[in-house]
Amino acid sequence: MVKLLSKTENLTQVIATAARVCYSGLPLNELLTRYSEKEQVELVKRVVSMGHLSVVEHAVLTFEVEGSLKDELFEILCDKPFIKVSPLNGKFVVSANLRTLAELALEKPHLKFTEKAKEFLPDYLKEALKL
Repeated sequence: MVKLLSKTENLTQVIATAARVCYSGLPLNELLTRYSEKEQVELVKRVVSMGHLSVVEHAVLTFEVEGSLKDELFEILCDKPFIKVSPLNGKFVVSANLRTLAELALEKPHLKFTEKAKEFLPDYLKEALKL
């Protein structure tokens, strides 16, 4: 029904670096290598739990979605402009940034697409958002 095709490589590192780059004077290379995965996860959880979802926009997930969810995808497109839906052989390829997917999980948890896409959200993000 909903199959993950791809996601941003080093997703947690990308998000944590985006969070740090605004406030740190460190060079990008150092931001990318200085912090452990645990430190990155803790930072993202803290930032997201304070309501700052903009940093998770830097990660993108792409799915193959069955054509039977066409009406749900239309409903999502009406509310969320930062999602890309392309038809492909009776199915759809759907790409969205992590913020859009997190907002869908909060706002439209009843949709089949949202239920399945939520499974691919990092656990620390679900924890921070109380999903």
